[in-house]
Amino acid sequence: MNSSTRLDSAVFQLTPTRTRFDLVINVNGKKEKIASGLLNPFLSHLKAAQDQMAKGGYSIVLEPDGTRDATWFTKGTVERFVRFVSTPEILERVYTTESEILQIEEAIASQGNNCIGIITAEENQVKHVENTEGTSERTSRKTVQDTNEERAIVLYKPDAEPPAANGSTTASEENSKVHLLKVLESRKSVLQKEQGMAFARAVAAGFDIDNIPALVSFAECFGASRLM
Repeated sequence: MNSSTRLDSAVFQLTPTRTRFDLVINVNGKKEKIASGLLNPFLSHLKAAQDQMAKGGYSIVLEPDGTRDATWFTKGTVERFVRFVSTPEILERVYTTESEILQIEEAIASQGNNCIGIITAEENQVKHVENTEGTSERTSRKTVQDTNEERAIVLYKPDAEPPAANGSTTASEENSKVHLLKVLESRKSVLQKEQGMAFARAVAAGFDIDNIPALVSFAECFGASRLM
């Protein structure tokens, strides 16, 4: 049988101890064994197998119900599922890498917006100072004595904060945000390289993009939640 052959069923034929199996695929009365080994790993991946195992017996049958258009139930799909059970990290590394990249991109966007907010606030403050100074120059008619009194009040005002301290705090916050953005961008670059290698390993193992929809349908039909 070739990998695209549509199957009638796939059967785990169990040993008397029900701990090992031979996996046999069936098409129009023809049979072919495609795998054998310990049963427990497959039980942990397949709810349909767990349900049948609980009923007793020495075989577990995977067979789509008649309401499904099961063009996805092929020899190749079953072989790829067997490969996934043997080495789940091949696909899971693709998933975890992509998830972390998405989280970092969200963090970068959030930090970028914060930086823009700080810059905008500083620009508005500068404009406010400039407008205030311009208005003061046009309307000031005070005497030298009045000006000296106002300076004295500012000098001894208890709540006054040194301008230099505020500037230093703002600059420190800005520098820390810029540093964080650089760290996030660096981590994203490393992950993108790892993602490329993870994709290459997955494709080499037979998990290319064209085969993913069939695996998703298999997982939905037989309760393969980890594969999902």
